[in-house]
Amino acid sequence: MRRGMLTLLAALALPATAHAGPRVDYRQVFTTAAAGASTGVETQLLYKNPADPDAKPIPVREEQFTFPEGTTFDNAVVPPCHASDLEVMLLEDAACPPESYVGGGEGTTMSGFPGAGEMPITVDGWEYGSGTILLAGAKEYHLREATRLRRDGRVITAEVPRTPGGPPDGESALRRAHSLFQARSLGDRAYIRTPPTCPDTGVWTFTARFTFADGVVENDSYDMPCG
Repeated sequence: MRRGMLTLLAALALPATAHAGPRVDYRQVFTTAAAGASTGVETQLLYKNPADPDAKPIPVREEQFTFPEGTTFDNAVVPPCHASDLEVMLLEDAACPPESYVGGGEGTTMSGFPGAGEMPITVDGWEYGSGTILLAGAKEYHLREATRLRRDGRVITAEVPRTPGGPPDGESALRRAHSLFQARSLGDRAYIRTPPTCPDTGVWTFTARFTFADGVVENDSYDMPCG
């Protein structure tokens, strides 16, 4: 399942129209435009330094995503992973039942060291009962941090762990993130279900709130056509 997901991510990694904010280019969509259907979610983020779009971004501390009105989640569709964050960091895939895996993706970070450029990261996620445990970082070196996405109604919040890096702040910063959480169903129940109707506007609106290390908060939105 994961190999197919990453192949799909590679195919989707072509430039796509996104909402371009001062610090974040943001795109978030359901994997189906049908109303009332079981769906996955694709998210693309590009973090930018407002003073220089090619420089290391200011580290993001929190990401909060609000799904279109009418979106529903059913935690019971996916068996939960009961592992602790430390167990997930140490054991990775072996820490959780395979059935609790809900998706993941790839991205990059920037350390700020001269000539270092962007470093690839891999993200994996498992349902834990009221959100997702994310494991992100350099998978080939087993240097990945765990964090938990909290789900409250149709709002998902992620605290972004601090990781060591270079100038000017001694941290690494998230640069790119591209994730895909696949549709999951159990009989007629859906892990994520699109709103029951498509509004007269013809779009479902996703919104995001990003909080940065320097205290700046950016609010963005993305309209997905629906039918």
